[in-house]
Parts: sequence; C-alpha cells; structure tokens
Amino acid sequence: MPHCAPVTGALLLVCALASGVPDRAGLAEARALAAATDAALARGDYQAALVQAQKAFDLHQGLGDAADAAWDLNAAGLANQYLGRYPAALDAYRRALALDRRAGSRDGEITRLNNLGNIHLLQGRYSDALLMYQDAQRRLAASPGADANGRLRKMTLSNLAALSQRIGADERALDYYVDVASSGAMQPSEEAQLLVNRGALSRRLGDPVKALELYRSAQQLFARAAHRDGEISAWRNIGIVYALDLTDYGRALEAFNTGLRLARSSGNPRGEAQALLYRGEVLRRTGRDDEARQDLQAALDAARGAGLVEEQWKALYGLGLVAVAGGDRVGARSAFEGAIVAVESVRSDLRTVALRSEFLADKRDVYDALIWLRLGDEPVDVDTVFRLLEQSRARAWRDRVQPAGGAPTLAAVQAALPGDTMLLEYWFGGAGMARLWVTRDAAGVTRRAGADDSRPLEELAGAVAKKDSSWRPASAAAGTILLAQLPELDRVRHLLIAPDGPAHLVPFETLTLPASDTLVVERFDVSYLPSAAFVALPRPAARRWAWPWQRQLVAFGDPAPAGSYPLEIRALPRLPFAAIEVQHAAGQLPGRAEVHVGADARKQTVLDGRLRFTPVVHFSTHAVADMRDPDRSRILLAPPSPGGPADYLFLRDLNDLDLTGVSLVTLSACDTERGKVVRGEGVEGFSRAILAAGAGAAVTTLWEVADRPGAELVTQFFYAAGNGRPLAVALRQAKLQFLRSGLSWTHPFYWAGYVLTGDGQTPLPRVVPWPAIGIAAVALLVSISATTRAAGKASRSRFLRRTPGQSRRSAPTL
Repeated sequence: MPHCAPVTGALLLVCALASGVPDRAGLAEARALAAATDAALARGDYQAALVQAQKAFDLHQGLGDAADAAWDLNAAGLANQYLGRYPAALDAYRRALALDRRAGSRDGEITRLNNLGNIHLLQGRYSDALLMYQDAQRRLAASPGADANGRLRKMTLSNLAALSQRIGADERALDYYVDVASSGAMQPSEEAQLLVNRGALSRRLGDPVKALELYRSAQQLFARAAHRDGEISAWRNIGIVYALDLTDYGRALEAFNTGLRLARSSGNPRGEAQALLYRGEVLRRTGRDDEARQDLQAALDAARGAGLVEEQWKALYGLGLVAVAGGDRVGARSAFEGAIVAVESVRSDLRTVALRSEFLADKRDVYDALIWLRLGDEPVDVDTVFRLLEQSRARAWRDRVQPAGGAPTLAAVQAALPGDTMLLEYWFGGAGMARLWVTRDAAGVTRRAGADDSRPLEELAGAVAKKDSSWRPASAAAGTILLAQLPELDRVRHLLIAPDGPAHLVPFETLTLPASDTLVVERFDVSYLPSAAFVALPRPAARRWAWPWQRQLVAFGDPAPAGSYPLEIRALPRLPFAAIEVQHAAGQLPGRAEVHVGADARKQTVLDGRLRFTPVVHFSTHAVADMRDPDRSRILLAPPSPGGPADYLFLRDLNDLDLTGVSLVTLSACDTERGKVVRGEGVEGFSRAILAAGAGAAVTTLWEVADRPGAELVTQFFYAAGNGRPLAVALRQAKLQFLRSGLSWTHPFYWAGYVLTGDGQTPLPRVVPWPAIGIAAVALLVSISATTRAAGKASRSRFLRRTPGQSRRSAPTL
C-alpha cells in the first residue's frame, strides 16, 4: 500500500494511488506496517516511521513487489527529510525512483522526481531542483489521459511555483498558480500547502491581510489532517505576517512559540531553526537584543547542523543587525560577510542565467547592510566599497557577457578610463545613499544618511516625461542629490553613469549642476552602464575604416498596419515619420545601407545573421516594455507572410542574437529603456539585452516619444555620428540642437528620453569615399603605366648596347 507523502515548508510532496498487488503471504502484515508508517509520519514521530518503513520495505522486497517497496523508501525519505537528514533522504528517493522505473510505475516516478527536487530546493541547489521538476513535467506530458495526471500535474506546477518564489521570480510563480487552478483535485494536506505557498506570494506582492487569511485556513486544514510539519509551516508564516507586516509583535511571538513547540516535539530541525530565526527577529525589533542574539545563534547552529543554507544567511544577517545596534562593528562585519558567503555559495550553483536573473532581489538587504557599514569606516576603503557595489548589482547581465569572468577591480576600471572621463556609480539603501566617483587617477566615495532621496528623483523623471513646464526646480533638487561634492570637473568631458534604485529612470542630462544654472547636457556627454564592470570588459578593437560597398546600416521601420498586433489590447497607430526616419538615417550615414520598411520589416531578417559586423542596426517602430515579465518585452515587426498577424522580436530573442562587430543598435520606439526593475539587478530592458548580445552601445528611450520630433532627433544624431563624432558626443550634439532651437522642442520631453547605454566614446567606422577610391585607382594605373614604360626603355637600351652578332654571353677575351 503506498504511503501518502506529507508536505513541508514551501514544498508540495506528492504521492499517488498505486494499483493493487496480488494477495500473497505476508501482504496483510506489509499493509499494516505501511499504515503504521503513515500514522507515524502524520504525528511527527519520524524515528518510528523509519523503523516501520524499513520493515515494510523488507516484506515488499521479499514479495517481489517493487512498486510498493518504492513507496516504503519514499516514506523513509520523508522521515529523513523532516529530521534534516538530507543525504539519507536523497538516497531513499533515488532508490525508490530506480524501483519505480523497474516496475514501470509512472505515478511513483513522478512523485519521486518531485521529492528529489524538493530536497535540492531545501538545500539551495535550485538548478538541480528545476531539472527534477522539469523531468516530472516531461513524464506527465508523455502519458496524457492517465487518472492521476491532474493531481500530479498540480503538484508539479506547485513545486515549480515554490522554486520561482524562492529565487524571487514572483510573476513567474503567479503564472504557475494560474495553471494549478485549472488542474485536478488534491488531498487536504496538499491543498493546505498550496494555500501556504499562495499566502507567501500574496504577502510578497503587498497583500498581507490576504496572506494571513490563507495561512490560517492552511493551519486549520493541517491540524484536522494531523499533519505536524505542515502545521509548523503555517504557524511560522502566520507569525511572519504579524511581525513584519502588521507589527503585532505579541501575536507574532505566540505564533513562533507554537511552531517551536511543535517542531521540538516532533524532532523537526528545520522547523526549529526557522521558529528560532523569526522569533529572534521579533525580539531584535522590540529591543530585546540579548534574547535575540541567543535565538539567532541557536537558529544558525541548527541550520548548520541540518545543512539549511537559506536559514544560515538569514540568521547571520540578523546577528549582524544585532551587532550594529550594540556598536560592535567588527562582529557586524563578520556576520554580514558570512551571510554574503552563504548567498554567493547558493548563487554559484545556479547554472542558468534564467534562474539567476532575480536571485538577488530579496537578498540585496544583506549586501546593503555591509555596504552601509563599510561606508562608515574611517577612512572609507574605496576598493572594498567598489567591490561590494559590483557584487550587488547587474550580476545576471555580467554572467551573459562574461560567463567565466569575475568582478573587475577598481584599478582595472581606472586603467580603462580615458583621462577626460569620470565614472559615477550610485547606491541606494534603506539607511541612505552613496556615490562612488572614479577617474583614471583617483577615486572617492560620498554618502548621504537618513534623507528620502528617491522622491526628488521621481519628481524630476515625472516632470520631464509629462512635459511639465516647472521641471527646473526638480532638476536643481535632483542635481544637488546626485552631483554634489564631486571633485573638480574642469578636465572632465564625458560622464559614465551606473545608476541604482530611483536613479535608473532619471535622465542625467536634465540635472542642474550644483551652484549653477547649467544643465549636465551643456557641459558633458553622458553614457549609462549596467555596472562599472562594462568599462573593463574585453572588447574587440573597433574598425576605423570601411569600404563603401560594405554594409554600414541595417534599418527596420513602420512595419505593419494599425491594429494587427495580436498581443496588444489596443490598436496601435501607424508611424508616418518612422519610414522617413529610416530613410534619413540611411542618407546621413556613409556606406551601403539596407532598409526594410513596411511589409519588408520582418523578424526573419533580424535573425538570419546579417546583423553581425554591421556597424549600425536601427529600429523605428512600436515597442512594449513588459513591467511584469521581462521576457515578454517586445519590438513590433511585420507579418512573416502577407495577410498574417504581425510578428514580435522579444527580449529573449535579443539576448540570443549574435551582434558581434555591431557598434550601435538604436531602438527609436516608446519606453525601450523601461522594464521590470529587479533589486540587485536593475532594469531588465532592451539595452542590457543588446549589450549582452555583443553590441558596443544601444540608444533607447525612457518614455513615450513623439513621432516627428523623434525622427528629427535621430536624423541629427546620425548626421553627427556619420561625420566621425563619438556616439555619446553625437547624441549630445543632437540634444543641444533641440535645447537651443527656440521652439517647443526645447523642453526635455522631446530630447532627454533618448539615452545611450554602453560605449559612447568609439566613433563609427569612417567610410572611404568613392572619389578617393577613384583617384587612388587612377594613380595606381598611372603608376603601373609609368613602371611599364620605364621597364620598356631599359630593355631597349640594353639591346642597343650589345655587339652585333654577339650573344648575351660574352666571348672570351684574347
């Protein structure tokens, strides 16, 4: 008889009904032992469950019943899992999986794959967990129509949702839960665990009241089912809502104490570690630091003993905060550094960029705490602060562009900076903000404590994006926050900006320099960077010259009629100036241009490899930045065939492109520099995908751009770039044309939304003009002709000097 798999933590452990077995000697005893095992698991008596499961396994093995023997091993795996003996649990599940495959038990195999994934998830091995869950999905897909498919599918999707939640991909988890709702029924304890998972997601998405309702319903279901481990999980989550969201610390302590009592009575080390961890956090928040330190240290010891990496870094982080409150800077630094080591150890096991993309989102607080602590050192160790800043941002992007590379040193970045360039890297944390400035010869850091600096920055971004005529005061206030206390700027011509937090959406060119009325754009050209690491990345040397028959531009514009885009909820208008913009771009850049307009602006043309080593790729079309799922951000293109629906170039398509040798990609469309903002990563938008694909720079937009002014600005930009100006200089020149035009286009709405990310100091290759080639060809012909005539004259002269009848060989002299 199969053992029903109880559930634990954020996981759903699944079981399925197996087919009956023939009535043999000892069958009744085996069934009785299996029932006793299930009862022991439910009441939390895991040692008894192990003894009973082993006896049942021996009997089923003796009967030659591999399928039921696998369920006995599954029960042993669950008992070991609840006891924190993860290697033993893995061994039991793997042996059970082998028996399932020998017996042809599809339901058992899917169950075991899920349970194996859960062990990997508990130990922070998220890549391994994902592989197990995906394998279970494949087995489900290979057996359509089976009776248990709905339930097993629901369990597998729920585990994938739990994994997504663990790595911070909440929107992806929501998608899984939508699929879960349409699948089959579950057992009460499994339904309860699903409520816990949904509650955790509701809380993270800002609805703690709904989360508390779901947790309480789950706790009641677990209690009625006598499911001890699940009940511990529900009480823990109830306490978290009271403590962290509702600030009802008394009820929070009651919930954690209940969970701790249940965990200790059932010998559940994970439940005990988590109850101590969160109770310690409540005690810390209420100023009971000595008690908090004891609980957090006990939680750390329990987590280390059970191999729980997530609980280790959380306990160390809490201990660091207690040390800060007590003035123990050395102890705080040690605790925070230990927490980061634990976080990095988990992250290093994430073998795909997809898993890493949102991993740091809920762990950024650990890095922020250490950064703020080190910013208070006297003197500040600038090298250490730089290393921590780089460690806490844009890691997924860096993994794409340099998979085997680590973070650069400050010295390496300085060595790569030109003498007239300053890099400004920003940091925003709960305690304040900081700015690191770097030049080739020096570096320094400043910090601001306490003030809420995000609001003035948001006001400036909103004012310029909405054409607010009173944007100047916001510009001055934001300039004071972001640019005060910089060293002498007389020698600086180029600014490189690595933003963070609210600074991501600020057009720095619109900032007013402190103690002046001058805008940044009037003094400097500006390039934006995902992080300072971009400066030190190895890049192939740019071509300085090109032949006129070589392709210099591939452009796509105004691809399809209005209302023909299947993913859009509203009809999109044609862009009459987009085609004009593309033609103007082709006219301003020397060399051969390849233009795809209207029905010819197809996705296949983008993907067929022709963009490699083309200096400029230009899109003038509609685009959509998806704030929920970055992979769904898209550029709109023409139908792949006449009469069909329009096509999309998704962000994931850009990530997979090979843009080697491309100097610049321009996306002259609305909101192409916007996207989902992930803590610890930044904006997951088009420009980062373009740089990750190998291009040197991208020009994108921060808001909805006007069609005609946009076409004019892009024309001015390409004119300057085509005449040899470095890209950032060319973009600044175009913006100054607008600012000084005396027209309504002087407002930053029309020009500040265009931003350049990446290498702005390398000009486009100069094209050898046809007249120069003609002159060179004529000169070469003249030279060849002259050489030929000279050779002919020399030959005749040698012939005339010979004695008549004399051969070339001289006669002997007498």
